[in-house]
Amino acid sequence: MEDPKSVIHQDFDRSGQYEAGLKSLVRSLQWAFAFLLVVIIGMLVYFFTAGGYFAVEPQQAVIVLKFGKYENSYETGGHWFLPYPVNRFVTVRTNQQFMMVDFLPAPTLEGMSQEQSLEPGRDSYLLTGDANIIHASWQIGYQVTNPAKYYETLSTPPNPDSDDVQERDINGFMNGRGPQTLLRNLFRQAVISVTSSQKVDDILYTQQGRYSEEVLRLFTRLVQEADCGVEVENVSLNRVFPPSKTRAAFDEVAAANNTQSTLINQANEYLVQTENDMLARKAEILASAETYKMQVVSEVRAESSYFQTINREYAASPETVLMALYTSTLSEVLKSQEGKYILGTSTTGAGQKQVRIKLNPEPKNQVPAKAPAGEEK
Repeated sequence: MEDPKSVIHQDFDRSGQYEAGLKSLVRSLQWAFAFLLVVIIGMLVYFFTAGGYFAVEPQQAVIVLKFGKYENSYETGGHWFLPYPVNRFVTVRTNQQFMMVDFLPAPTLEGMSQEQSLEPGRDSYLLTGDANIIHASWQIGYQVTNPAKYYETLSTPPNPDSDDVQERDINGFMNGRGPQTLLRNLFRQAVISVTSSQKVDDILYTQQGRYSEEVLRLFTRLVQEADCGVEVENVSLNRVFPPSKTRAAFDEVAAANNTQSTLINQANEYLVQTENDMLARKAEILASAETYKMQVVSEVRAESSYFQTINREYAASPETVLMALYTSTLSEVLKSQEGKYILGTSTTGAGQKQVRIKLNPEPKNQVPAKAPAGEEK
């Protein structure tokens, strides 16, 4: 008995016009299946070979998350894990990174005065310990030292190199959430705290270095307490200045301080010069006194030696020594007299005296007369 389906098929395709199309469709499906098979095999090969391989580049670290849970972190070498969705690889930079933190007024809009009043919420500024307002611009440098703690603790975005996630709070303000926001807020806390304990003159003019060091010390301590895998490298104060409305008054104070410093420096120089002069005069006086002392002591020793010699000779022959001393003294006295008369006493008879007159006295030392002007000597 003939199959009914065969009869129906023969009745449906008596001319054979659909047979070629069916064969072409079958061939297309076979090629598509072969292509899908090659793709699947290629994906499997990639999945089990290069798909899970990564090489850690310099100044980077790679965190491996297995089904979203932290597995391990690597800072060097090449590694292979089952690729996504089993494992996910997150790259974190470990080189030094920089961030700007400003306490500046809002940009002046067109048509507004350059010296507009500061408005809380629009302008950013700092209050000093002596109730003054200043503006400052800072730069901080930091480095990720523990990539795993950095990624897990700071609510880092899926790509740590991207900006923090911006969210709107219950008051309608846009705020960031992530590592950069945390570090920026910690630094703001440090700057506000240190500034509130300093005087404006110290911050603007005299002790900017100490001001920066205090901010660095407090910011480092806050980051260490946060325990977020970040280490502070440096903090630099780019600029600090008063508000525009009070700048003229601060400039006058700065000029007065400069004048005061100049006068103090001049006074110190005069003090040093005077002290040096006094020391030199003191040394001169001491040297003169020492010379005079040596001279007096030498003269006294000479007189002492002379006296001792005379004393010994007097003990041996008193009359001879007395006569010699008398004659020497008389000679010294007579040198200063113009006319010399010698009255002696005679012991041969009573009342007999001799008068001796020196007829040819020594000529006086005459000073040669100066030649008249215009004549040769």
